[in-house]
Amino acid sequence: MYKVMFVDDEPWVIIDILHSIPWKELGFEITGHYEKAMEARDAVIRLSPDLVFVDIQMPVMNGFEFITNCQEAGSQAAFVILSAYSDFELTRKAIQASVLDYCLKPVNPAVLIKTLGEIRERLDQADTAKQVIKQVYVPQNEQRFHKMLEFINGNFRGKISLRTLSEKFYFNEHYICYLFKKFTGTTFANYLTGLKIDEAKKILNTTHLPLRVIADELRFNDSAYFSRTFKRICGITPSEYRKKTSKHENSND
Repeated sequence: MYKVMFVDDEPWVIIDILHSIPWKELGFEITGHYEKAMEARDAVIRLSPDLVFVDIQMPVMNGFEFITNCQEAGSQAAFVILSAYSDFELTRKAIQASVLDYCLKPVNPAVLIKTLGEIRERLDQADTAKQVIKQVYVPQNEQRFHKMLEFINGNFRGKISLRTLSEKFYFNEHYICYLFKKFTGTTFANYLTGLKIDEAKKILNTTHLPLRVIADELRFNDSAYFSRTFKRICGITPSEYRKKTSKHENSND
């Protein structure tokens, strides 16, 4: 059963489509319908639908912008454009955006049923191909992401940002954020800060460097910000941590 999602700021259009098609009989399950593009975009990333019908004309972002945004965030969904117009320019843009198909509004149920049958065949073929390569090859993007992690782990004392990572590893900045959530369970900013705080603990344990010097070495804005960040993560200030570990060391002597 393939998961289907609808995005259209005209709710009556969605309702009409939902009630005029035998979705389950055709092998599809409706997972949601949304009127706001940004809300729908988050749902696409969260729910991972197989097929998304999206209106070409929407406020905030149009259908093509919506598709690009979802794809850059890592969505593997197939997209079908809903439009009240049929022209060459629309077809050209649909091809550029890798849109699977587009349907004219008002949607003709018989035409849509035929289209869904063709889409089902394509999704079946794609699913079969995925099963053939599953657990045999490591996805290229995953390999590149792990190389990026190695780079961050070895260079976190330097100036690292989403922009520099994007330029070095040829990832879209939004996609980097998606990959961090997927493979580390946290954000890029939190991951980088965690590395710096772990390094700060080592420096506090092994040296008597002033906090301002440690903050500068680890590229915190200033010692006050370093102290606040350290306390937020560790529960105590850097100075308290240094005293605590020093006492611990003394008790073992």
